[in-house]
Amino acid sequence: MSSFKSELNELSTSVQHVSAMLDTSNVLMNEIKRQFAELQKENQMLKANNVILSREVGDLRERIRNLEQYSRVNNIEISGVPATRNEDISVLVADVGAAIGVEVQEMDIAAAHRVPSFRKDREPSVIVQFKTRGTKEQWIEKSRQKKNLTARDVNQHFPVQRIFINDHLSPENKQFLAKLKQKGRELSYKFVWCRDGKFFIRKSEGEPVKKINSYADMDSLK
Repeated sequence: MSSFKSELNELSTSVQHVSAMLDTSNVLMNEIKRQFAELQKENQMLKANNVILSREVGDLRERIRNLEQYSRVNNIEISGVPATRNEDISVLVADVGAAIGVEVQEMDIAAAHRVPSFRKDREPSVIVQFKTRGTKEQWIEKSRQKKNLTARDVNQHFPVQRIFINDHLSPENKQFLAKLKQKGRELSYKFVWCRDGKFFIRKSEGEPVKKINSYADMDSLK
């Protein structure tokens, strides 16, 4: 009996020890659960803040893109005109104007110059900044009426290659237009265009025109 009581006491001591350990484990587990809940809450807050920050960055990006384009509101870009040695850009612009039916006055132009092309196989474009937006819009309208304009129409010594007259887009907007055209091809949109620094897309003839203001608008296309 003495031996049995001794073993019973030892067992009781062991049970108490295990119980104490379980209590400690439960306390630790509850603390882990509390910390995990706090981490989950913090993670949710960080995700929410990330969404807000991403939206704000997107908004700022769109604002900067629009501001950069606004600084070019009176500009056109003429591409496809061959560059010649010692050329006079003012005379060249006047010749292009004559080819599309616009009489160019020296007082209409604030600046005109060529800009290097990123592609070596393309002629440097000619950027023309007009003093008024009305003159710029007249050029755009006349160029659209003159279909299939070529360099030969500008100068009889130039090759028969297409000339394009468009809004002078900022680098960001050129990239935006390229991505919009790519998106349009993927979704079988027939018409994608830019006018006055604004972007439009239409599925086919008779379908409604959609104005695309941002990358979010582009992503939502179906």
